[in-house]
Amino acid sequence: MVTWVMFITYWSGANHMPDGGDVIVYLLVLPAAFLLLVWGVSKARSALVAAAAAKAAAAAAAPAPTAAPSEPGHPPERRWTLAIVATALRSPFGADASSLLEQIKSQSLRLPLDGELVNDQDMPILAGRIGDLQSEETREIYQTWHQQHFPGQDPMLMGDAHWRSLTLAADIARELGGRLQWHPLLEEYREAARHRQEEVGLPHLHLLVLLPTHWGSETRMQAARWLGEQVCLAGWPAEKLNVLPAAAGENAHPLQHLDRLVATSRDARTQQPSPYLASSYLAMVIAAECNLDPEIVKAWQQDKQLLQGSQNIGKAPAEAAAGLILADATQALAMGTADPVLLHRASVGRHEQSVDQARRVSGELLIQLAQAALRDAAIAPDQLALLVSDGDYRASRTDEIMKLGYAALPELDLGSQCVKLGATCGSAGQATALSALVLAHTATSESGEPTLCVCNEDAHRRAVVALSLAPVIAAGAAPDSDPAASSTSTASHAPASATV
Repeated sequence: MVTWVMFITYWSGANHMPDGGDVIVYLLVLPAAFLLLVWGVSKARSALVAAAAAKAAAAAAAPAPTAAPSEPGHPPERRWTLAIVATALRSPFGADASSLLEQIKSQSLRLPLDGELVNDQDMPILAGRIGDLQSEETREIYQTWHQQHFPGQDPMLMGDAHWRSLTLAADIARELGGRLQWHPLLEEYREAARHRQEEVGLPHLHLLVLLPTHWGSETRMQAARWLGEQVCLAGWPAEKLNVLPAAAGENAHPLQHLDRLVATSRDARTQQPSPYLASSYLAMVIAAECNLDPEIVKAWQQDKQLLQGSQNIGKAPAEAAAGLILADATQALAMGTADPVLLHRASVGRHEQSVDQARRVSGELLIQLAQAALRDAAIAPDQLALLVSDGDYRASRTDEIMKLGYAALPELDLGSQCVKLGATCGSAGQATALSALVLAHTATSESGEPTLCVCNEDAHRRAVVALSLAPVIAAGAAPDSDPAASSTSTASHAPASATV
């Protein structure tokens, strides 16, 4: 009908009298060809989704090549994984994770002196600042939104660092929101009648936002809701978005939050034959933080933690943001992720005494966590190609990593196979931890080899997680048995309560 109207209108405007050939070609052949094209595209898309689903279902139906049966006393849910569909990054040295990783490896990056931040001697300090942030625009947009949803209430975001954090988080939300448009069921969901939309099977998106812990819980939750709207403005249905209350809850480590997403992605009572999730699950995690605040600099200097002058073993203030889309293997393949990287279960623990105050830091806790994470992922230490840490120049952090390498990762060359993000890009709290995970994902995606992400920047909390290519996608034979099962340490939840 559309083509008929177009050509009849054209002929009328051009004073053209169509002959029999024109009528056959333009009013019969072309409309038929157009309908065949639409039908073909629809069939091709359906075939692509079906192929991806069959591929992932085959992986779920057979034992994973690298996953041996759980050892006695090792809970099968510790084998669970989620696939990383996409990542996003904002750092002082750009938004390209691959380029940043290579530059850190080559040791070609140096933090500059920041003219806006000074120490108690009014001397500029090293800092990781991201240029061209539209924080004033974010302030106006957010305040307008806040007034509409919470009339008469102060948004409680006052300093420039607050608005820079929110701006970075919004950038990540919009980028990953755009990536969600690749979901094969999204267009069908939009086109379906409202009473038929649930039949499409588009999953709910679970949004977890990790903002600075010194913000109040109500402020963090309100900001998370606003960031959810940014995702929806990119095209995701608002009724299919669930902002997780953990955004305003306890100040757990970012990797612990991600581990909880894996743990709650399925029912533990379901006896699944493999660690890969066959049902639909979709989540987005965003972390953003700006430490470019004179008060933060002052506090760090008083605690003798600031990197400055002759004290070259401290930490430098910085800002950063990172995000991930997590999904089951079926959706990861259907959304165009040809070689999904698997996020395994994280092992978390805590030093009871701050390592910033301790005279000597034991490496035992980090060693136990790394061994547990590798055991959960069924990865042998000699299979690791890279260790990515959020640590900085402080001697305690370096000492922990060195002890970990000597005791648990003897095959890893810490000189060339260890990346310390905090030392290169500065400290941005939770955003640095999640950025380290993004770099680990990039390393595994590009090399095809497992990577270990180790977080030891915090004064108390420690977390370790392994990443690897999905065995059904990765090339090469896998070992027949679990090479990490010989570790004498207990399941990864055991060291979570270990103290040093």
